[in-house]
Amino acid sequence: MPTNVVETLPFGRTGHRSTRVLFGGAAFSPDATPAQADATLALLLERGINHIDTAHSYGRGNSETLIGGWMERYRDRFFLATKTSARDAAEAEQQLSLSLQRLRVESVDLIQLHNLADHADW
Repeated sequence: MPTNVVETLPFGRTGHRSTRVLFGGAAFSPDATPAQADATLALLLERGINHIDTAHSYGRGNSETLIGGWMERYRDRFFLATKTSARDAAEAEQQLSLSLQRLRVESVDLIQLHNLADHADW
């Protein structure tokens, strides 16, 4: 049981109540180790953080891979979001398929288009 639960709020119309603090998988650089990931993700569980946001590109895939080890055991404890940088359906499907493999899950709760900074991307 979490020792210090962070306040939750409805996450859009999803029906999920996300903690006001979420974990950004970008924190796992390409050099992050499984031990560092284990300590970080254990702290999330301890503090009741229930929302993880990662991306296909974070840490050149290391973020999703490190998080994946935890999803096998704790998938039901987290709202899981990932992103694709693809701008066409075929490439997005390939990236999502790889993300699901890395995360060791059959589905994510949210897939997002990453870095929509250029008007042409919209």
